[in-house]
Amino acid sequence: MTDKSVRVGVIGTGHLGSHHVKHFAKINEATLIGVFDTDQNRSEEIAKKNNTKSFSNLKALIKQTDAISIVTPTESHAMIALKCINSGKHIFVEKPMTKTISEADDLVVSAKKNNVILQVGHIERLNPALIALKPYPIEPRYIEIQRLAPYQSRGTDIPVVLDLMIHDIDIILSIVKSKVKSI
Repeated sequence: MTDKSVRVGVIGTGHLGSHHVKHFAKINEATLIGVFDTDQNRSEEIAKKNNTKSFSNLKALIKQTDAISIVTPTESHAMIALKCINSGKHIFVEKPMTKTISEADDLVVSAKKNNVILQVGHIERLNPALIALKPYPIEPRYIEIQRLAPYQSRGTDIPVVLDLMIHDIDIILSIVKSKVKSI
């Protein structure tokens, strides 16, 4: 750990959480303090694979970090995020950020009040195909989105708009340099 290293923890070691752990373990500017999951066996497996600690107590992990990556089922995002924010921790929350707009508003207000950073996982912005388009002046007149991927049972606890279409909307808003006129 360097003086400028951010102490990071990951809450949730499922499919996406395991990727967060793997990447944080490789970032020089971050020190992966450990992981927590309600499935202690999975938590220990992912921790061992990434040379970090598996915490059996969420509060203990939060206490030892500067920032937390929350990669749990959507229904628990708001509760966990508020716990972290109120402990003064910066957070990264996988999308969808919360199940309701009211919960999202609460997180934004709490983050401002506690002077912490609140980020949401819009990873598709970093897709190399999208980045390659940046130098070109694009002025689309018509946009059609098609998702061409096999069905995944993961993420079926939330509507497809919040799970996948949110990426499409974010991409469109990043490409089209005008305000939305109507929905």
